[in-house]
Amino acid sequence: MKCLYIDLASNKGLLALVAGESVIAAEHIDQRLGDHELMPRVEALLRVSGSGFTDLTQVACVVGPGGFMSLRVAVALANTLADQLQIPIAGVHLSDVYAARMGNEENCLWLHSTKKTELFVRGFGDYEKQWPVAIHVMLEDFVRDIGALHAKSLFWMGELIPEHRLAMAPFVAEDRDLPLQRVEDVFPQFLQRQEFKKQILEPWYGRGW
Repeated sequence: MKCLYIDLASNKGLLALVAGESVIAAEHIDQRLGDHELMPRVEALLRVSGSGFTDLTQVACVVGPGGFMSLRVAVALANTLADQLQIPIAGVHLSDVYAARMGNEENCLWLHSTKKTELFVRGFGDYEKQWPVAIHVMLEDFVRDIGALHAKSLFWMGELIPEHRLAMAPFVAEDRDLPLQRVEDVFPQFLQRQEFKKQILEPWYGRGW
């Protein structure tokens, strides 16, 4: 198995090539790359690993949430490669990537800022009942709901803008960002759990459009 992984959803984008139980090449990239810039970076990654496009057996792509154009660029390339190479493809939600990196901590929130007054949230452990899947919420409503849970020192993971970090301050003890395993360390096992098949991926914007 040689799987190409594409992530332009995270603030710190990533291209990686995974073979079996190992990450054989990886590069952090600017998530604002255009489509004319992304393909050369993929080609360079393959060269570094001594591989070519025909060596790929799978493609995995983070479909969201993320920037509108970033998701379109990443998903379009993933779909094109899967179609041209006739290999299966898997769409990955960003919250699942974070969940794979959680380690031993069971009770935490995944949070992802989208606008100054809006964010995405998903709960794990004790918070899963309230937010079982990644959903789009207004910041005001989220702060109210967190307050109703009487949370004082919760763990969180994800990507928040400063305004959202400030809003979370009353509920988060100092240094309560969840310590995460490196993405590269969890990739092989994480990708083995994904469902690869022939399909056309769509960006996940989480807002019904």
